[in-house]
Amino acid sequence: MLNFYPGPSKIYPQIENLLSDAYLSGILERNHRSDAFMNLLDETIRLLKEKMNIPNEYEVFFTSSATECWEIVAQSFLHGNVQFAYNGAFGKKWFKYVVVNPSQKSGEKTNPKEGIRGSRFFIDQILSEVDIDKTYDCFCVVQNETSNGTSIANSEFDTLPNSILSCIDVTSSLGGQFIDFTKGDIYLASSQKCLGMPSGLGILIVSPKAIQVAKKRNERNHYNSFLFIRENFKKYQTHYTPNILAIYLLNGLMKVIENIEQVNEKIEQRAFDFYSFIETLNHIKPLVTNELTRSSTVICLKADEKIVQMIKTKAQENEILLGNGYGEWKNNTFRIANFPAIPDQDYDELKIFLSQNR
Repeated sequence: MLNFYPGPSKIYPQIENLLSDAYLSGILERNHRSDAFMNLLDETIRLLKEKMNIPNEYEVFFTSSATECWEIVAQSFLHGNVQFAYNGAFGKKWFKYVVVNPSQKSGEKTNPKEGIRGSRFFIDQILSEVDIDKTYDCFCVVQNETSNGTSIANSEFDTLPNSILSCIDVTSSLGGQFIDFTKGDIYLASSQKCLGMPSGLGILIVSPKAIQVAKKRNERNHYNSFLFIRENFKKYQTHYTPNILAIYLLNGLMKVIENIEQVNEKIEQRAFDFYSFIETLNHIKPLVTNELTRSSTVICLKADEKIVQMIKTKAQENEILLGNGYGEWKNNTFRIANFPAIPDQDYDELKIFLSQNR
């Protein structure tokens, strides 16, 4: 089957041998306080930082999912007035979650909606056109919106003042797009998209500035409070029994894949070629018309509802897995992952399929 589903998606072929290696190595039977695991965690963090160009002074933590990272950020980092900018379903979900579960200091009682603002912007609108309140304390945004195939360029984050704590969801970016981490303070993602792995591993990347914010807040009310997590990671341990297999797989992949700059170049070129191909068709068009806000890793295509349903049905018959439309675009769009683990020949076959089914 050709798998273009935008997460969980196609995994790197190296995963097959890494699974066997993990079993044979005995690491899966070791506890998370052992030297074997601590060495694995230490090396994995170092390799991830090298391949993704994460600054040395930023710290990396592993959780169970990006959604758990939402919770950690809300509990341990967000404070004062918080603004969310969202243009799709996942950004809106993050905003709604924080409204219902606001960050609180020990013993503090707050109005759940006080100080939390959501700003909707449109899929063809760049971030610098959004009304960002520069007097706010924290700003949250999804860089690459999986639900509709929009993306925010690294340069757009220059819009944010240095005084604001910026929290950026890069779930559909990390591993496929070059991210300038110096432009933000907290980044969160998970393993089942551009990283080409099975699901079950969340990744939290935190700047020195954000760590100082967490220390000042000193939030320790939850099992996954950030300071508790960090105290363990400083010893290359975890406060919970971790997904050792996923960490092992990530370790192995980081040893063999190219640096993110090379990966980014290939992904952008393939996205450009595919968008150009789509423009030659009459029955399908990109949902995002502004090329400045189009994602290179999640391509969202729109058509008449009947055509979308026909394409999805025919794709299934031909063992091609496409992503369904999501949220308000559920019925008139479908999504195509452009993740690094998917080989070029799969896109050649997809182009033939889309040309023949109209």
